[in-house]
Amino acid sequence: MELNNLHTSLHPPTIPLSSLQCLLPHTLSSFINTYPSLAFIMPTWFRKGIERGTIITLDQPGRSRWQILEKLNENDFQLWEAEYNRGERFSLGVTKLRCRDLRDHKEAFMRIYLQVPYRGTEMDDADTRAKQATTLQPRELLAYEDLTWHDLGFTPKLLGSKTSTQDKWGPVPGGYAVYLVWEKVPGVRLGTKDGSNVFWALDHAEREEIRLQFVKNFHALEAIGYQNDTPALSSLVWDKDSKTLYFIGFRHRNKAAGPPRGIVPDEKWIAYYELAKPNSDAWLKEGWNQDTTEWKW
Repeated sequence: MELNNLHTSLHPPTIPLSSLQCLLPHTLSSFINTYPSLAFIMPTWFRKGIERGTIITLDQPGRSRWQILEKLNENDFQLWEAEYNRGERFSLGVTKLRCRDLRDHKEAFMRIYLQVPYRGTEMDDADTRAKQATTLQPRELLAYEDLTWHDLGFTPKLLGSKTSTQDKWGPVPGGYAVYLVWEKVPGVRLGTKDGSNVFWALDHAEREEIRLQFVKNFHALEAIGYQNDTPALSSLVWDKDSKTLYFIGFRHRNKAAGPPRGIVPDEKWIAYYELAKPNSDAWLKEGWNQDTTEWKW
């Protein structure tokens, strides 16, 4: 199945609770009593069009075709109109996919940003929902464009992107649908978000080698004004064969801005990223004497 315009196959979720706000209270109560399992269901905006085997075509920086292998996650950031008017980000759905390039079959990651209607307007007619249409340039896309241009050698490269608009069948006709694909770097992720990790199972010599690479690469990344989203082992990938420590996770485009906040010792960054285990919380306090003799390395 080839798909050039994903949003043509996307449809609003089946009456999420928020869309029932317009019903009379007793009607809403009756609905929830009849279908209690629906009361806490989060909307799913990507019901169709991203099935395994689907091919999505991107057009930047040149034409590329990507086959979907797996849906990894989905996030719902749907807003009430009042929240949007207060400047509280955008009303959107986001999904992350594992995919592969049809030319060389190398695996990569894809993220899709899709504008979704304000809460309570999901069942409005298409013309009414179309009045909500706006544009979006995801910070993640900007970050990968910057990092690819700088070509530091230890961050994922942007492999393709596409900015398009939804057709009349989309959740918000004329609204944005933005795709980006970035490199799946080689190596092993040093930690997971659930707290388990690989790093501390390595021998001491390899851990020390990783820390040396960390300090070097961290400062190179900082020099171009970037940090990755989360200081943690889960944000680091170690390729033992090439001795490369990759920094991953730039969805929020954490750029250094404003006046310098003072020099943070390397030992602190090492601890923040869980590459060392302090024996107390003294290192978090102002005036720390930088004594790391009791730390686990």
